[in-house]
Amino acid sequence: MKNLAARLVTGLLALSACFASQLSSADQFADIKAAGKLRIAIINGLPSFSVTDPKAGFTGSDVDTARLLAKDLGLTPEFVFVTNADRIDAMESKKADLIISALSITPEREQLIAFSVPYSSIALIIAAPRQYAITSYADLRGKKVGVGRNTSNGSLLKQNSNGVEIIEYEDERSLIEGYLKGQFDIISCQHATLKEINNMVSDRRLEAKFIQREFQIAVGMRKSERALREWVNNWVVSNLANGRLNDIFRRHHGHELPESVLPKQVVPRRI
Repeated sequence: MKNLAARLVTGLLALSACFASQLSSADQFADIKAAGKLRIAIINGLPSFSVTDPKAGFTGSDVDTARLLAKDLGLTPEFVFVTNADRIDAMESKKADLIISALSITPEREQLIAFSVPYSSIALIIAAPRQYAITSYADLRGKKVGVGRNTSNGSLLKQNSNGVEIIEYEDERSLIEGYLKGQFDIISCQHATLKEINNMVSDRRLEAKFIQREFQIAVGMRKSERALREWVNNWVVSNLANGRLNDIFRRHHGHELPESVLPKQVVPRRI
């Protein structure tokens, strides 16, 4: 009987803790809504995703996604500008409520924060001038490669290459400037960054050599905010199904979201 009573007490305590956690999550979501604004960690300077344009202002697929999400939640978006390296820190220090900034889902990041279902994707590539014969990581041995700090492509580069001098930059703008200044000739980046560099140079134009990986990207949140995560998940699923997120992506990237992200019923037909 004593063992049974002990098990009942343990079970009740666990149930109570779970209920308290759910109430806390709901309270956090309520606090965000009561504040009237949604603080969104985002990079300013990631081509096609989030960049300040002289004519269009702050624009890109992540910018439009963030604004639409905040609008549907009935809140004003407040952008918290971060670098590649401090996106997670902005969440852990509670400077932001969400990360919407080309944040790829990785096991390492899942130890620190929670992710929504994927809303978009990013293809990461190795690029270099035409004269470089590069088809794999093995061809990078003995060479300098520029990459953003604390990025998925940087992690892939470190995991898969040996004898490579990896030069890390705090953000995409610094990475681009590093290439323009001749600090390296080989770059790990996304297609839009390659395009932006080629628009700025007449020689040393880059071409994609191989794809490192195509990552699904998602909204990042604190693990404790389960009520907010549930709302965001429902929002992403709904806006993938109705085509609004695909429209945003196509407008800024020039092509559809990949089939790995789109629900089957809205996958564009190839003609």
